[in-house]
Amino acid sequence: MPNAPTFLVGAERSGTTLFRLLVDSHPEVTCIEGLDYVISAVGADGSYPDLDAYEQYLATETVYSTSGFEIDRSKGGFAEVVDDFMTQRMAAAGKSNVAALLHDGFEKALALWPDAKFVHIVRDPRAVGLSTVPFEWGGHPYIGIYKWIDEEREWMALTEKLPADRWMEVRFEELVTDHAAQLTKVCEFMGLSYTDEMLSYAAVTDYEAPIPGKADEWRSVITDEQIQYVEARVGDLLVERGFEPSGLPAITVTEADAKKIKASLRTKKWKHKLTSHGWVAVAELITRKIGIKALHTPMKQRMNADESGNRKKSWREPGREYAYSPAKEAELAGKTANAGR
Repeated sequence: MPNAPTFLVGAERSGTTLFRLLVDSHPEVTCIEGLDYVISAVGADGSYPDLDAYEQYLATETVYSTSGFEIDRSKGGFAEVVDDFMTQRMAAAGKSNVAALLHDGFEKALALWPDAKFVHIVRDPRAVGLSTVPFEWGGHPYIGIYKWIDEEREWMALTEKLPADRWMEVRFEELVTDHAAQLTKVCEFMGLSYTDEMLSYAAVTDYEAPIPGKADEWRSVITDEQIQYVEARVGDLLVERGFEPSGLPAITVTEADAKKIKASLRTKKWKHKLTSHGWVAVAELITRKIGIKALHTPMKQRMNADESGNRKKSWREPGREYAYSPAKEAELAGKTANAGR
């Protein structure tokens, strides 16, 4: 059985992938790229799903399809099967500690791993809202910021229930600006020691080592109107989470305004799907709506494969494990210093 896992939690577009890569590059820790497909199956009351139904669900789940996990029914029921995912990843990585990324459902994780620990990463919501614009689930800062709001509220509620030694928080801006200091705190929280090998992911993925200058890069791109939309929706939560208001005049977004934004985004979403997947997107919608699983599953799997192929490479490929050396670390450090100027 694995040790009690550490969950890295945070809203999408808050630097969670960067954070996961940093932790996974520690020589003693492997970090699963996401377990939302496990947590979402747990009921609000902590109940577990039927294993047959869960296996059918996983057949069309994008992140699970690239995880390399196998369902071993000899382990027992749902709880034992998903706990075995942790063991499988540690065995594959040859490491003795396991962590996993989560974007929501933090309290549900305790229904499976009651001794779990949590490290939360938080980023300025205006930066998050701006970064959601290119994505079909975002498209507009006012819409895209909803995940940040839900996640931050969920995190605040969780910290009230957990003892202080089982959670900590990291700010994205501080992680990027001084990664060594912040990661030292994270490692100590996990009972480990910081090592510069935590930057080694930059040699084998599409993600760079932390670049200090990128912490506030969004400020030169975002418009006043976009800031106002985010601040209007976030409200008092902006200050509660430790961020300074912009000082721009407050705006009121009416229900009619919100409906107009959502309507325009629905059109954008379908244009994106048709451009990316063509007739497969239409077939996936029709077979899902009429409930023909035998036809829907291959359509969804084909769309998942397309999306996986278009994503940035954010994982270590087999056979390309990075061998750490002081010379390579000096090279990475040089890139980081130059990019921050």
